[in-house]
Amino acid sequence: MKAQDVILSSRVAHVRELKSEIDKLKAENLELRNENAQLKGHFAMALLAAEDLRNLPEEGRFIIVDGWNAILGATKDAENPKELISLYKRHLEDNPRDFVWIVFDGHTENSNTEGRLRVSYTGGEGLHRADRFICDFLRMAKFSGELPKIEVKTRDKDFIKEIRRLLGDAKK
Repeated sequence: MKAQDVILSSRVAHVRELKSEIDKLKAENLELRNENAQLKGHFAMALLAAEDLRNLPEEGRFIIVDGWNAILGATKDAENPKELISLYKRHLEDNPRDFVWIVFDGHTENSNTEGRLRVSYTGGEGLHRADRFICDFLRMAKFSGELPKIEVKTRDKDFIKEIRRLLGDAKK
């Protein structure tokens, strides 16, 4: 093997390393691009919800429901989204000062409001998007001093721990 063959072989190996690094960077860039798009959508939904929270009447509760947990959890509140929405519409009839926000994980981000009921789908991919979104909203509510008005409905034990941590931080 000649010196030129060794140099050429070394350059080929270096080019392969660079290509591998480029592939990793492209994947990371795509992930960040998707996360940025998701955050933009979440920001818009959070602004709407923050306005709903700000306009909540005295003695009213802002109830956030972990949608799929209420439907798919071990103890179900409803069999499907339509039934869950009907359940909370009845709640709002009995509690005219409350506002209910049901948050679902979903591939397509969207949000609908009907009176004092908002139903949102987070959009994007991955696990626990609704949980993260709700926690981000709770952090915002903490900064605005509105956290005591919020009640989160979920039976997800890990999520409950995080909610309690956030609520505990707000009381300090």
